[in-house]
Amino acid sequence: MVWWTWILLWVALIAVSLLFFGFLAWRLFRGFTALMEETGRASEALTPSFTGTETAESRHFVSSVFRAPTEVRAENALNTRLRRWARLQRRVRRRVLRRQPQLLRDLPHL
Repeated sequence: MVWWTWILLWVALIAVSLLFFGFLAWRLFRGFTALMEETGRASEALTPSFTGTETAESRHFVSSVFRAPTEVRAENALNTRLRRWARLQRRVRRRVLRRQPQLLRDLPHL
């Protein structure tokens, strides 16, 4: 084989490998920018917006460590009852929509 064909072969191999690495770098860059855009959208959705419509409770957060234990227990009990009531309402609504019989414990007590 003539010596210049070896040079031409190696130049072609290097050019193809550089093109391949360029393509991989481009895909990596595009994936990274898509990840950063998604991270930005997620952080905007998760962080509260400070537009001046916050309540006094949201502006003046006090950790439960610095509150009275009876107050914290009462608040937790109230939140538990509210969650149970909301879950009961969802269950009743779901059963009505599916035309299923209601459970006796879900019926109002007379």
